[in-house]
Amino acid sequence: MEMEELSMIDQLALLRITAASQIPPHEFLFTWNGTPCFARGELVAVTGKAKSGKTYLNSILMSAASAASHGNRVVEGMKVESLTDHFLGLTRMSEKPLRVVWIDTEQSEDTTCEILRDRIGSMTGIMPDDNLYHVFNLRKIKWQDRMLMVLSAIAICQPDLVIFDGIRDVVGDINDYTEAQNTIGQLLRVASEYHTCIVCVLHQNKAVEDKTLRGALGTELQNKSFETYECSKDQDTRIFTIRQTATRKYDMPNKIQFCLDVNGLPVGCAAVEEKFGEEAPKSGQQDVGEIFRTAMMGHGEMRAGVLKAQVMMRNGLRSDSIYGGLLGSALQQGVLIRRAVSDREVYYQPGPKMYEPTLDFDG
Repeated sequence: MEMEELSMIDQLALLRITAASQIPPHEFLFTWNGTPCFARGELVAVTGKAKSGKTYLNSILMSAASAASHGNRVVEGMKVESLTDHFLGLTRMSEKPLRVVWIDTEQSEDTTCEILRDRIGSMTGIMPDDNLYHVFNLRKIKWQDRMLMVLSAIAICQPDLVIFDGIRDVVGDINDYTEAQNTIGQLLRVASEYHTCIVCVLHQNKAVEDKTLRGALGTELQNKSFETYECSKDQDTRIFTIRQTATRKYDMPNKIQFCLDVNGLPVGCAAVEEKFGEEAPKSGQQDVGEIFRTAMMGHGEMRAGVLKAQVMMRNGLRSDSIYGGLLGSALQQGVLIRRAVSDREVYYQPGPKMYEPTLDFDG
């Protein structure tokens, strides 16, 4: 018998909570550097400005859902200790892989496929299993029909984890409070019914200093979410940052930072402690030359921001002044040559092979 068919007294009796109620505790899908996170039966909000790394966070979640450790490897001369290094400390709670539903309403079908096949496949070291990954691109579907398709996909696939990117595309007016309440209410209901964690992606407001989630939908999502994660990107260093900004249970004490390797995959940045303390590496020509040759990874030419990100990531630096000192020494010693290309600054290594096409990571 459905709840609606019972009398109000009977409904209240079923919904009553007492000190003796036998209610199981929250079950979490992952731990992140030891902190339990992404609870079953709950909504999780992922937010940030445009191009701030939200899809990378989703990729990390989806990869960790099925991946196991596959040992050491070498990627184009750069050793990655383990494929799970790409997960930045995110660990699945159970040995059994998780079933994932990914709803993509924003990107083109070919981009969705590339992320699934190339990014997630590379991060896990295996071709994504169609029995575990149920991926649906709804961009060409009318917005009025998308929510029903989302709910149907969850009911049919019964996943452990849902990535809903983006929730804004199932409402007509993001500032309609009734529509927002109905949308979030439906997602809460199916999250509880199917014991799944639904990760909802929604942009922040466009103003630089305004980090609130957009519209009435954002207000309702923030209020009802179990956790909220904010993604951001430093345009100069190309370093991405993930912060837990709200939680109902376990606080994540530290932010997560990552850069992209030569294959465009996330790898951790040493952003909390500097490898060299308060001092820069030795400034002899051999040391500075090795630092920049390693950072350029065999590429003769590199954009200023990308080069800075690589040097700081590989050497565990946070200080712009330390990097500036290293760069100045490299230019003075002839390790690097600076030139302008259109409106941007690039650096290249002198030698017989002057430079190759510029390496650029858009993030």
